Amino acid sequence: MEKVRRDTNFIVLGLVLYTLLRYVIFALEPLARVCFVRLVCSDSAERTVLLQHLEENAANSGVSSIVAVLAGVLFLGWYFRRDTPPQVVFQKKQPLPWKRLPLLICIFMGAQLIYSLFGNVLEFLLRLCGYTAMGQLNAASAQSTTVSMFLYTAVFAPVGEELIYRGLVMRQFQKYGNVFAIVVSAALFGVMHANLFQMIFAFLTGLVLGYMAAKFSLRWSIVLHLVNNLVFGELLGWLMGYLSPAAQDYLYRGINIFFFAFAAFWLLHHREQLRHYLQKNRCAKKCYAAAFTAVAMVTFFVGNFGVAISGIQKW
Repeated sequence: MEKVRRDTNFIVLGLVLYTLLRYVIFALEPLARVCFVRLVCSDSAERTVLLQHLEENAANSGVSSIVAVLAGVLFLGWYFRRDTPPQVVFQKKQPLPWKRLPLLICIFMGAQLIYSLFGNVLEFLLRLCGYTAMGQLNAASAQSTTVSMFLYTAVFAPVGEELIYRGLVMRQFQKYGNVFAIVVSAALFGVMHANLFQMIFAFLTGLVLGYMAAKFSLRWSIVLHLVNNLVFGELLGWLMGYLSPAAQDYLYRGINIFFFAFAAFWLLHHREQLRHYLQKNRCAKKCYAAAFTAVAMVTFFVGNFGVAISGIQKW
């Protein structure tokens, strides 16, 4: 099990360094704005107005997030270059039947109801103690208000996250079995969001995305992630904006219940196939203990949970 721990430390250290790189990019964004304005604007009064405008819109901008995810893909591609060269990342396994894609979308979206219920219970418990995390919930479900944020949410985030967590990270763990690789990469993907509400949803959907990448191809996990962010995230949210709050609530609940019921029925109906897949691709339980007690793994979890907990405020 020492080899599992060593490998986990190496793999997750890459994610820790990537996380630090992201925060450096976010911290440098204000400086980059100032330098840009000074280069393109010579008039001091006009420069002040432009800087103020950029600062007011900085929270809704996705530019730094796009730069961060692109930098992350390049850095981790270099970091894992020996074990996962570019030609291996998109390697095809078996073809995905077209009728299976809508099914996997339904199973993927079935996690929305669990996410919603978990969020309600968590917020209820926090308020009993005089606290709230609604800021995180609003951030997780907020619509894009700028072109750059839309591009990040709908395109760059799903593609970049799939390249990183399924294309690079999950592949490093596959030597210990597909199930182990899917579960561990999904856990890292969930915790990476550093949002108490979003973590559970990202973990559950990460399991589906990992299965698609491991069994079929990374291309299909990218497609599914794009469908979620673009169609169910941005497009559906935009369309629901034309409805009254009450109608939005009923429609949202109805969609969540439908997907969850469909996913639960299908998984129960095919539980023997699922059990067979788990048995065939399982690894020793000690592998999980070794991976989740590795120093880099603990550091990654503690750091991201710390950021998530810092979002809790007095109610």
